[in-house]
Amino acid sequence: MVVNQITFSILRVLPFQCDSGYLPGLTLKLHLWKENTFVNWDILVNPSACAGKAGKLWPSVMKELSSRGFAFTVHFTDSPEKTRKIIAELASSGTKAIAVYGGDGTLSDTAAVLSSLSSPPALAVLPAGSGNDWARSIGLEHPDIPSALQVMKNFSISFVDTATAVWENGSRSFLNSSGIGLDAIVLHRALKLRKKIRLPKLSYIIALAGSAVKPPVLNGRFTVDGEEFFSGGFLTFTTGVGCYSGGGMRLSPTAKPDDGLLDGLCLAEAGLFTIIGNLGRVFDGTLHAAKPAKLARGKVLRFENSNPGSFLLEVDGEPVPTGNSRWLELKVKPGSLRVVTPVSTEE
Repeated sequence: MVVNQITFSILRVLPFQCDSGYLPGLTLKLHLWKENTFVNWDILVNPSACAGKAGKLWPSVMKELSSRGFAFTVHFTDSPEKTRKIIAELASSGTKAIAVYGGDGTLSDTAAVLSSLSSPPALAVLPAGSGNDWARSIGLEHPDIPSALQVMKNFSISFVDTATAVWENGSRSFLNSSGIGLDAIVLHRALKLRKKIRLPKLSYIIALAGSAVKPPVLNGRFTVDGEEFFSGGFLTFTTGVGCYSGGGMRLSPTAKPDDGLLDGLCLAEAGLFTIIGNLGRVFDGTLHAAKPAKLARGKVLRFENSNPGSFLLEVDGEPVPTGNSRWLELKVKPGSLRVVTPVSTEE
């Protein structure tokens, strides 16, 4: 990597101990940047993202990349399995930077491979999904192509967290969020509706409205790092690495993707009018202040199912069957992903 400019930002002053007592020390953050710093970008393209809209727009995005001076190699994917295979091969070949043009599902499959490596290549996002929640969570205020290309020109490298969901007979990595209960059921119904209604957000709103009339109630016990924080009937339980999910909803409003913690939010059993009265909180970041909400932050969150039968799990916008598992454990993987993020204006 060729560097044109090196800057140091003093983030905070910290004391350190020596024989004569405590002396002030400086914590420094190093920024290395240059326009089009990476010699070549490997770009993974999922043309099926956003119900096929991504594929239709890709030729214009490719022209924009070329006009801005990016050198890049394109790799197309049409399945989670192919995504993981391509990313693993690129990482093995020694690539320095990967950009994903697709939705949160494609990013999740990419991160599952990269987060398992000791020295992963940098990951950038070219938002092309229906939600683009992870792009928002890592600081892309406007998750669109022009904003993302600007970040790819002038960026910081950050190390962010990922997580793993584990149950009795399986496991799955996730990048941004997971949920059980109402959250997962609404998603499952919305995906079915998308086959008839080609508008992803409208499908989600219809599924949410229908599910809220007679919401499912699960029953169980939740712990954070071994300590119980909720037990009883509940509507939904969301775990966030980042704070956004469902296309801009803030179901884990206090989550930060680089703090080494998971944010769990459980909504206790509530009536229809209570649900309707708190819908606005889903979008304005105050859901954790709602009366039925129970918030927990920690490295390991665990759910023990009190009801017989299975529960549906949602991971990064994809439904995942868990069989008849009696428990679910969610574990953070701190700083496991190397990410291209916007340069902070606060530094």
